[in-house]
Amino acid sequence: MRERKLALVCLAFFVLGFLAVHFGGAVFLEELQDPPAAAAFGPWEEVCLEGQVYRKEDDEKQHVLYLRDCSITGGGRTVSESGVVLYDPDRSDVRTGNVIRAEGSLFFFDEARNPGNFDQKFYYQKQNIHAGLLAETVRVKDPSFSLLRDGLDRLRTRWQQALVEAAGEKDGGILAAMILGDRRGMDSETKELYQVNGIAHILSISGLHLSFIGIGAYQFLRRRTGSFLAGGMLGIAFLLLYIVMIGPGVAVLRSLVMFLVRVGADMAGRVCDMFTSLALAAAVVIFWQPLAYYDGGFQMSFGAILGMWIMGEMTRRPPGEQGGRRTGKRRLPYRLGEAVKSSLGVQMILFPVTLYHYFEFPLYSVLLNLLVIPLMSALLLLGMLGSLLYLAVEPAGGALIWACSRILDLYEISCRAALALPGSRLVTGRPGLAAIWFYYGALVVTLLLLLWMRRKKETEGAAPRRPAARAFAPVLTGILVLLFAGRAEVWGYLEVTMLDVGQGDCLFLRAGDGTCILVDGGSSDTDQAGRYRIEPFLKAEGVGELSYVFVTHGDSDHLNGVTELLGRQDTGVEIGCLVVPPRELWDGELAEVLDAADAAGVPVRTMGRGGRLACGGITVACLQPAASDVLEPGNAASLVLTASWDSFAMLLTGDVEGQGERLLTERLTQTYDVLKVAHHGSRNSTSEEFLAAAGPSVALISAGRDNRYGHPHEETLERLTGAGAHVFETARGGAVTVRTDGRRMTVTTFL
Repeated sequence: MRERKLALVCLAFFVLGFLAVHFGGAVFLEELQDPPAAAAFGPWEEVCLEGQVYRKEDDEKQHVLYLRDCSITGGGRTVSESGVVLYDPDRSDVRTGNVIRAEGSLFFFDEARNPGNFDQKFYYQKQNIHAGLLAETVRVKDPSFSLLRDGLDRLRTRWQQALVEAAGEKDGGILAAMILGDRRGMDSETKELYQVNGIAHILSISGLHLSFIGIGAYQFLRRRTGSFLAGGMLGIAFLLLYIVMIGPGVAVLRSLVMFLVRVGADMAGRVCDMFTSLALAAAVVIFWQPLAYYDGGFQMSFGAILGMWIMGEMTRRPPGEQGGRRTGKRRLPYRLGEAVKSSLGVQMILFPVTLYHYFEFPLYSVLLNLLVIPLMSALLLLGMLGSLLYLAVEPAGGALIWACSRILDLYEISCRAALALPGSRLVTGRPGLAAIWFYYGALVVTLLLLLWMRRKKETEGAAPRRPAARAFAPVLTGILVLLFAGRAEVWGYLEVTMLDVGQGDCLFLRAGDGTCILVDGGSSDTDQAGRYRIEPFLKAEGVGELSYVFVTHGDSDHLNGVTELLGRQDTGVEIGCLVVPPRELWDGELAEVLDAADAAGVPVRTMGRGGRLACGGITVACLQPAASDVLEPGNAASLVLTASWDSFAMLLTGDVEGQGERLLTERLTQTYDVLKVAHHGSRNSTSEEFLAAAGPSVALISAGRDNRYGHPHEETLERLTGAGAHVFETARGGAVTVRTDGRRMTVTTFL
């Protein structure tokens, strides 16, 4: 390491940069400053926007323009903004480099409102983009544009169209993601299938892709020209044009820097050191995008190369023990062994990163990658040549694309077969930072022990006895900490979380022994709340299975997310049993969730007054509806449940109101620590008489921000505070979590 002076300088820059960004980024980084537009304008305010187009995304679904150096005017106010993303439904004829003037509705990006949810605001902050515009009119103010960039944009669009035409929408979308970095046309089911099996990395333009394209072009041109210098310069020019066309992401920039170091070393007659080139690439990426430290793509791209380098160094034989050239039967086992080592090295470094970002680990990913990665070179070559040839000679190009489709069929069959195997997905939840650092510390100790034993063997001729048990004990301990530290935190407690699903309801209960229950799950203003809010939360909490899911009544804002979960049993969270109101209260929307349960093979149970479930220390009892109640299907006939844990009691009211609430008030025989307020805090529920009977000390309200109903209504809030309840709203604080040991409780909000 002492000979790698450049690497040490880059590492020092990397560490100091992290400390500066982490502790002082909010002060000196423009990306983290409060955007002027947010202070000057409200959400969906009509404004006029001017800015220069620096990137375009155009397909059949939408036309997106990325603008910089923006000026926003509206209501007599004008502010400057570093970056804005514009959605143009009219698909105006705009070129990269044009300065445009647009009018429309300004909006701001949402931050994550539940643990595990996607943080759209921070995603765009990392790109120095702070607002969006849904345009009504777009016109070009300055028609100047870059001829090169515009030509590459048009090539990319036509290339993407050729892939879809030749391979079909599904396979063409996959190939477009692999070759052009354009995932917008990709089938969402296939994307998720690759992700849960641990092979989604092939869909990103990464080092694997650029190494194949860049090194392949460089070596071809070097042979054709007979010159390292000419081949290197032409190879660099070719790769730069390709990167300008696809866009310089974090992984792309890392690959470019390492490619430049490799080619530069060849041109100078020097040896390329992988660790030095990796350290230099990290320094360049951080200088270009300081918030990349927190980017999952950055962590995975650099972590994968670091893992391969470490494994290569640890398994490298001393010069005297290296075998000769491998031919024939010896070559295949050697290459297979090298592939296994590389894959294990990658997993060794990325294990905590994978758990942190995806909350689960695909146990068979190492084996799948042994199939996927060797075929990637052929797939990329056939895809690139086939699609370009398709533009000139359609039958010839179509034959090559047909071969690509067969490789993709093999990928899909292998992924589905892996999912069918026992234990294919290990849902662990998001590990804490302390557990992650403990793992990496244990990994360093293991590597140092292995290095010590290797040197001892080289100098003394014999390794210590039982080396594996001694060396691997630290890292195995680190793995156990990663897997179980989070679960140990909830042992002996009951956690109740009201998720922020917008204008809807979703309540999650978890006992200390791991028993998990969901009560309702749906939203009327959040698209696919089950997939994008409820499921990520559950996985982030380490929940791979829900013992019971209750649906209190047949309103979509209480059940459409549950329907989504039922349709995603292969890749999502498994459901043990669905519990619904008595059959006479079923309506059309409730029938849909029952059909979904039947299709998924999930058993259904009905519950009415007197019904009771005891599992994991939680007792869930049903107060109504009773068989004698005369109620129509709907809010008034909601399942009303109590959840008890030792001396703690909570009342869950669904959307009960009117006659249903009056019956409930008469039936209450005790007070409750926590009340789930009915119907999002509507003025038509939660009467003073009811509150006097329930006597809650904490009230939880689930409602969407700025919802069109005005929930929660002021009258309801006044009644709650008048009854002595502390009110917590998801619209204000995001997810609300109540944690109790059965006697004392704490209430926290996510935001």
